[in-house]
Amino acid sequence: MKTYKGISTALIAAMIAATAAGCSGGNTQESDSTAVSTTAQSEAQESESTPESQSETEAAASLPEGQMYSFLTGEPVDSSIGMQRPVAVMINNIEEATSQQCGTSAADILYEAVVEGNITRLMAIFQDTSKIERVGSVRSARHNYLDFASNYDAIYCHYGQSIYATNKIQQEGLLTVSENVGSAYFQDNTYPAPHHIFASGETLEAGISQIGAGRNLPDGYEGGLVFNTEDTDPDYGTIANNVSIPFVYSKSTLEYDSATKLYKKYQYGAPHVDANNNEQLTFKNIIIQYAQYADIPGGSGCQDITLYGEGKGIYITDGKAVDITWERSDGSVPTTYYIEDGTQLKINPGKTYIAVVPENFNITLGE
Repeated sequence: MKTYKGISTALIAAMIAATAAGCSGGNTQESDSTAVSTTAQSEAQESESTPESQSETEAAASLPEGQMYSFLTGEPVDSSIGMQRPVAVMINNIEEATSQQCGTSAADILYEAVVEGNITRLMAIFQDTSKIERVGSVRSARHNYLDFASNYDAIYCHYGQSIYATNKIQQEGLLTVSENVGSAYFQDNTYPAPHHIFASGETLEAGISQIGAGRNLPDGYEGGLVFNTEDTDPDYGTIANNVSIPFVYSKSTLEYDSATKLYKKYQYGAPHVDANNNEQLTFKNIIIQYAQYADIPGGSGCQDITLYGEGKGIYITDGKAVDITWERSDGSVPTTYYIEDGTQLKINPGKTYIAVVPENFNITLGE
């Protein structure tokens, strides 16, 4: 068993100076933090014209007409879907609400990070809204999650918001599908407020249409994630058949299934299940992103996570873990991940779970 201790760095990072009191509009609490550590970008650029890149171009050319590789999963999708902006939905993750938590197994990418009070919230990113039978319960925005969503130019969907999220939305002129968009959400009063708000692919599309958000990715769009063309076992790294992430309440763990070559997710001491289909969540890739967390002064426990700059992390797939670094200059570009030699990380095709954790977290990898 190997334990990875988060690294506290002294790299300069811009922190949001919050003077507003309280973390209103959230109804639940969470906290997050970002870590920083870097890599030579020039080396990554040098690797772009390798024979391997040429083989990837050839693989793309061999796809059936009208298909492309998804920017979210690296798997073939219809271009009509793959060139649409994804949607990113905030999902409740407190223990008493997990029995009705739904839609998570359909997500292409799932984020988990700490919010105020040490609880976590999830953000599910979907490429194809037709796969969203029912998703929720939908919860309020946090400004850090807006940055997660902008990695993919995703349309951000939330029900309520903290004052810091409100400020970021207003200052940056962001179009979001909020609680004010009546066509986007519905109530299920089987459950008590605030755990009773849900959406479907159909209602989210109605909400997106209502706010007039552009549906298409810009011309020349390039995703931040880079994929292998086929499943590739790491040829080095630490054995990682079990991954333990010490979130105070959810205590997320993932166990590798060598038969399916996927990681099964657990939380709160039980399988992490989608109530839509009673299926346990599984992922091909796990990315641990260390980040610097800080209490916002006077913010009632609200957290600011440093997501611009450089940091360290771990990439896990096929039973192996390798050290990585991450880099993001600002919100106009996606987070980029690198392996130790400075070349850009290539992940395996499939779904990805990304945990953004405080720098002092000890990630335990077991055999």
